[in-house]
Amino acid sequence: MKRASLLILTLALAASAVGCGYSMAPLHRTDVKTVAVNIFASKEFRRELEFELTRQLVKYIELRTPYKVVHDPKRADTELRGEVLNLYAPVLTEDVDTDDPNDIQVSLSCWFEWKDLRTGEVLKRRDRISASATYATAVNETLDSATFEASSRLAERIVEAMEKEW
Repeated sequence: MKRASLLILTLALAASAVGCGYSMAPLHRTDVKTVAVNIFASKEFRRELEFELTRQLVKYIELRTPYKVVHDPKRADTELRGEVLNLYAPVLTEDVDTDDPNDIQVSLSCWFEWKDLRTGEVLKRRDRISASATYATAVNETLDSATFEASSRLAERIVEAMEKEW
């Protein structure tokens, strides 16, 4: 009797743990094998910004998803495209004596669309997604290094957005 009640209690606890938000389901779509990543368009006049973001996207897709990046959209299951909307670099702090900038934040934003080329269905779309990074001139950091970091973080966020909803 004691053993049966212990077994029932154990089963009840195990059953209640199922609803705790944990899942064994994969984070990524299993029906997608390949992604064609187009070079993002850009409304910014900063040279090669869209190329760097696209390189970072390809890197993170290959690293963190089960998808293979292909360059020919005719051979891809899906396509990722987008456009850099804005690069904003406000000064955060200035030297009180010279008014030279000490810390500057680089914010980069874009829109993207991930589309299934087999069905025409839009799998994911974000009209505005952004990321930022800071740089300090006192330690010889540059706008280029902060822009690279912001584009890397933005690519990471786009790839995270490609995950299935929980």
